[in-house]
Amino acid sequence: MKKKSILIITFFSFVFGFSQNRKIEKIYNDCYFNSMPENGREVKNLYKNYETLLISKKILKNNSGTSYFNLFKKVMSGEFIDNKTNFSLIDSINNLKYSNLIHFNTKCTEKIKSLSEYKKSNTYLLEQRMDSIKQDFSAEKATQIFLKTFNEKDFEIDYYKLRVLLLIERTNSLRKLKGEIPKYSKERINNSLKINLSKGNIISINGTETSKIEFKRIIENYLIENKKESLININTSRDAQYGEYIKLIENLNSVIEQIKNKISLEFYNKEYKSLTKTEKEKIEKEYSFEIYNNEAE
Repeated sequence: MKKKSILIITFFSFVFGFSQNRKIEKIYNDCYFNSMPENGREVKNLYKNYETLLISKKILKNNSGTSYFNLFKKVMSGEFIDNKTNFSLIDSINNLKYSNLIHFNTKCTEKIKSLSEYKKSNTYLLEQRMDSIKQDFSAEKATQIFLKTFNEKDFEIDYYKLRVLLLIERTNSLRKLKGEIPKYSKERINNSLKINLSKGNIISINGTETSKIEFKRIIENYLIENKKESLININTSRDAQYGEYIKLIENLNSVIEQIKNKISLEFYNKEYKSLTKTEKEKIEKEYSFEIYNNEAE
């Protein structure tokens, strides 16, 4: 994937439940924050602190939906990077004991998709529009779809404001990368763990169709065995649904987070998010999990 493609995936994987009257996204917003201790008070305080900092630096005009939407457009179009603040919202959130609820909340997603109004929502519309360009996908076309689907009203809700702020940090991280895609040797690519999402949205690993339980077990065994030599090679059919690709990435990230916690408990008897910077660097040095995304075929 190109950098902008990764950025699109990052935001899309967090977006569920829109409608013209915002009923669906408000239900998701409430479900999302209510799933956390004190209805997400700590998370809201963290994002509000970052918001205040951005306003003081004149990056945000104010906390309105219009201001956030304008910032969203700049980020998605590659016209913005935060080089005025030194605050990491992602790191702050990851220090919370329930950070997985923030990054991966499948129960709220399932709740939204079970509602009768779902097919009238912007989420459904967004998925349909993304699927319409899968035969001729480009980051530019995807960006146009996002900007066409969203508007100021969407960003009046806490959930989407939070996602824009997380997206800023993702942008900063991507800009630090050297080149669009890391250069891997032919040998390393050949020895990589190959995950394929086929036309029928079927996931296979190294040519064998894989269940959800097997998926987790195979990924975990591979990463722990190969450590810093690990390379996960993802191939996606252009006929696969875009929403299914997002689920694949979410599941993969979730497994990797679980593995980091497992290694942290073995080495230091505490979870990964509780480690010091030095301790995290030691684990990352030995277990550097890398993902190689091929363009859709």
